[in-house]
Amino acid sequence: MKHWTLLGCGALGGVMAGLLAQAGHQVSLLRTFPPQQVPKEVKHPLLLSWWDLEGQHHEFNPDFLQTKDAANISLLLVTTKVYQVQVAMEPLIGQLPEATPILLLHNGMGTEAWVKRAFPANPLLIGITSNGALRLSAEEFRHTGSGETWFGAGNAAGNDWRGVVDVLAQALPHAAWSDEIRMKQWEKLVINAIINPLTALSGETNGSLLTRQEEVEALCHELIPLLLREGFNLPEEAWVSRVMAVAAATASNYSSMQQDLVAGRPTEIDYITGYILREAQPLGLHMPLHQQLYDAISHRSPIASGISNFSI
Repeated sequence: MKHWTLLGCGALGGVMAGLLAQAGHQVSLLRTFPPQQVPKEVKHPLLLSWWDLEGQHHEFNPDFLQTKDAANISLLLVTTKVYQVQVAMEPLIGQLPEATPILLLHNGMGTEAWVKRAFPANPLLIGITSNGALRLSAEEFRHTGSGETWFGAGNAAGNDWRGVVDVLAQALPHAAWSDEIRMKQWEKLVINAIINPLTALSGETNGSLLTRQEEVEALCHELIPLLLREGFNLPEEAWVSRVMAVAAATASNYSSMQQDLVAGRPTEIDYITGYILREAQPLGLHMPLHQQLYDAISHRSPIASGISNFSI
């Protein structure tokens, strides 16, 4: 049994916490605050509820930690929204033991560089997951789709923690180690950059894209020159097939970006489409269709907030 501390208990974090607790692990939820915002008293629900893929209801009673408890954290799984990673982790600088591994698990790309600078001695693992999750309320979560979870080393010290993924594999539908985690990040980034903004703007489920293949093809076409420079030699048709396969497999799901727009929350567009556009710009690659999607989502999305708490 491991003692897992999760930073970020939104849809994904809530389901991950539930799965780990169900597998017999001790689970704590960490709430961090900027120094000027630390409350005198923080009240938390006694029980969190979640529903598994079979519709079975479960309850668990996690411990709730604050920054002052950081010295006791032995495993830190960060499941905040990608734009919250830095502000959520800043209070832990100088507080988190250097031996504590940090596992990043979120959509998008672009946070690793800051984490490496802020926590240079900590083992770093980078993860992706295709599990579907829905947050029903502050205390209720639903596992909406089975998916794969992959982790790989984010720095040299991270390689020593391959075994922790075997522990995760006992709790999750799938979890495995990858020596090519950056490639897997890019694969997911491409899928997210197409499915998320299209469904967020239409307000429809992922399955709606099954009748919009021409749009998917056009967006994939724009990405090919950048993907070639990243080391991918797959033909355009293969990327289209991957996107359509995910849309079919998650046909009844609403993308996280669609859920964020409906709830009036900031989206992760800056770390998905925005990351792609930033990578393309110095190479002289133009992506007008992706730029249009980025602009459309940015105009609808609230500015990302720096507030971090257990219910992110």
